[in-house]
Amino acid sequence: MTTIIAVGDIMPGGLLNGTDVEFVSAEVKAMLNGADLRVGTLETAIGNTPSFYSEKMARRADVIYAMDTDLKRLVELDINIVSLANNHFFDLGPEGAVHTIQLLDDLGIQHCGAGRNLEEASKPVVFEHDGKSFAFIAFCDWREETVGWCPFATETEPGVNPMNDDYVVEQISKYKQKFDFVVVIPHWGKEHTFITTRHVYRLAEKMLDAGADMIFGGHTHRIQPVVRRQNSVTAYSMGNFFFPDRLIVKPRSTYYPEEPIAVQDLPITDGYPFVERTTLKIWKPLARIGEMVTVKIGNRWMSSQTDYVKLDDKNKLDVFVLPVSVRLIMGWQKLWLRFLPYVGYEYALSSVKRGLKKTVKICGH
Repeated sequence: MTTIIAVGDIMPGGLLNGTDVEFVSAEVKAMLNGADLRVGTLETAIGNTPSFYSEKMARRADVIYAMDTDLKRLVELDINIVSLANNHFFDLGPEGAVHTIQLLDDLGIQHCGAGRNLEEASKPVVFEHDGKSFAFIAFCDWREETVGWCPFATETEPGVNPMNDDYVVEQISKYKQKFDFVVVIPHWGKEHTFITTRHVYRLAEKMLDAGADMIFGGHTHRIQPVVRRQNSVTAYSMGNFFFPDRLIVKPRSTYYPEEPIAVQDLPITDGYPFVERTTLKIWKPLARIGEMVTVKIGNRWMSSQTDYVKLDDKNKLDVFVLPVSVRLIMGWQKLWLRFLPYVGYEYALSSVKRGLKKTVKICGH
């Protein structure tokens, strides 16, 4: 039997930079240690001397990065594979992207979804266990209304693996012929929503038809349903897994001060981070919840289990029990996606929004 645990988006720096505080509970560690493989999305650039990408700075887009030493937290979490296909991997430009790749290689953390050219960005991470082979591939959406802007790899230029429908289907079909299982990690959907968009649903169906066995989605900063179809698992979005609060400076860039700073004296924002002075950027309560999806694969069967984690006020990760109201909403969405996809979509969207407004206080800090 092979056990794989997938988690959502990871940014290992922020307020924890330069500290050695305990950032993950023993219970979460034990759950992660129970798997043969752990996979997530590294949604940040890495570098000590940031040079923000000019194209990104020219747009209305958040700029996120962590420092070199922050990657130690990936090692402590024992993350084996990360997707780099996301809209923040190039926030420090091509040089920062290559630097991040080199650091991951030095740490022995495998990666997919971005590279120095399209050949490298599309190359799968191959994992073999218990007589079975797994190919992990990752893609980033190209729609500015969903993921914003990020550079896509070409034959000669670095970038992320593009999530164009026909290309995605072709890649999945190709690797399904070579490996027993194909695992897709897409960065897609609309941020800060619990509803799976029409495009995400339809592209997920195309992925499954092309041969995808597992889909572990991210980007929305919100959890979305995990749906089983025959012998496949689709996690539309697993939310944030480990993404600490952080400092930002004008206009909206992540900031690491050279000297200690009195964080408690700073203004606070939980909105879109355009600021005039150094500000503490915190996540809203519902964005602090993430999914851990455990998939077990036997000779002729596959099972899945979804657990939840939450980042507390001190940026420590622990197991979390969803309130009944949220479980009901998630269960309703799961049934809707499984049996009645996009029947009465607008009504469903408005109903869920009304329900979520009532749960924010329950899921508060």
